Amino acid sequence: MYFSRLISYTSKWYHTFLVGFILATMVVVVLIFLQPFDIYGNEIAYKNIKMIGYGICIVLPILLIHVLEELWFKRTDGKWHVYQELFILILGFLLISITSYIYNVTVVNNHTIESSQVFYWVKDFGLPFIPIFFPFWVYLRFRFSKITLPFFLDKNTKSILIAGNNQNEVIEFLERDFIMAKAQANYVDIYYIKNELLKKKMIRSKFANLKNKIPFAEQVHRSYLVNPSQITQIYGNTRKGHITIKKIEEEVPVSPKYFSAIKKYLQDHS
Repeated sequence: MYFSRLISYTSKWYHTFLVGFILATMVVVVLIFLQPFDIYGNEIAYKNIKMIGYGICIVLPILLIHVLEELWFKRTDGKWHVYQELFILILGFLLISITSYIYNVTVVNNHTIESSQVFYWVKDFGLPFIPIFFPFWVYLRFRFSKITLPFFLDKNTKSILIAGNNQNEVIEFLERDFIMAKAQANYVDIYYIKNELLKKKMIRSKFANLKNKIPFAEQVHRSYLVNPSQITQIYGNTRKGHITIKKIEEEVPVSPKYFSAIKKYLQDHS
């Protein structure tokens, strides 16, 4: 399913602040120089300075949201999915809109906050920014994001049971004994250790189903799912890289987004 796909994650606070600062600068420039919503129709003291304050209403919610997404990221074992990214973006937009409303009422216009007006503020002043703000926000998060590989404990003895679509296609092994899986059309080759020997079995199954059964494994390429703890070396570069895996003779290709993550993983756990 598309919404459960793994994607890269903006993990560093510095990058999160930089994303917020860039977005805030963009919005402030629009407010001061393009003057949407007829903001200069009313006489307000220090208007330009107060317009700059809207930038703070963007940076602070983005930093606050990062606290939540960091906790969520750790709860999902260091993996980030499309549905998580969408939720954070929508929640972030709502927080930015509400914070901007509070700032507009209390600081810019010196009025009293009315909760009943929040919806109309979001509809009339927040939504018009979406066509420009949202795509740029998505791009910046992607630009500063990266894949990270969580450390997997080899001592984990949890059992995994995988059943194929054909009759009597059943494989059972311990988590620590999973080596690699390779997709081939409607079939999957599964490599694992049994009685200290390397085993290979082909089953008829969707690759996505296998990924759900082995959540700690990483899909380093569109056709390969590997146990990170079984990776021994990495070669090449971001454009054309590959890895070697314990007990496996063939080289496994690595997609560009995973190359740096695997390289750092091997450095940290060598």
